[in-house]
Amino acid sequence: MILLLAAEGEEAAALLRRLEKKSAVPGPFPVHRGRFAGKEAAVVETQVGKAAAAAATAWALTAFRARAAFFAGVAGGLSPELGQGDLLVARDAVQWDVDLTPFGRAPGELATGERFIPADPALVRALVEATGAKTGRVASGDRFVADPALARWIRETFAADAVEMEGAAALWTARRLGVPMALLRVVSDQATAGSDVDFALFLAEGSERMAVALEATVTRLK
Repeated sequence: MILLLAAEGEEAAALLRRLEKKSAVPGPFPVHRGRFAGKEAAVVETQVGKAAAAAATAWALTAFRARAAFFAGVAGGLSPELGQGDLLVARDAVQWDVDLTPFGRAPGELATGERFIPADPALVRALVEATGAKTGRVASGDRFVADPALARWIRETFAADAVEMEGAAALWTARRLGVPMALLRVVSDQATAGSDVDFALFLAEGSERMAVALEATVTRLK
């Protein structure tokens, strides 16, 4: 079973359009199972934010006994080398809004000592080989970033290439449960003033691009 997770309804819908023989699955999140790129798969709409992503990931990985998982969708670009529509595969991800610095921790460092959560190397390689996507670091937080100063701080503090609201929490959960996961993002905006408008306008197109990339990748999986 391959698990495909996305936060936004538009993102999940793009995956569902490619899910054959699909049927809805009762549960705490919108879930459908079927065949995606010839493989048994389930598509989960996690809803927005780190808590939702972690809860949905934990539930779905347990319910479906997945052998591999992908969390995908759109994101704001931080790297000047990324433009709208570019694909980014995360080597790792960090929760930029976690702050235990009063206790001697680095920004983004969890109480467990983890800071940069790695994605599964084999799945990262599969995504890159199938799509030609760039690799980099994703920063996740429970705030939509549309502030140039904040975007610059996240970039400088974490060397992050893109910012979104779920990926690091999902990767952390999958890693704890021992299931390989990769994180794929399509750049929708530059995380500056007006990025909320850019995000909304590009969401449908970016979701389609993301779904095509995942389809090409899953086709190659053994």
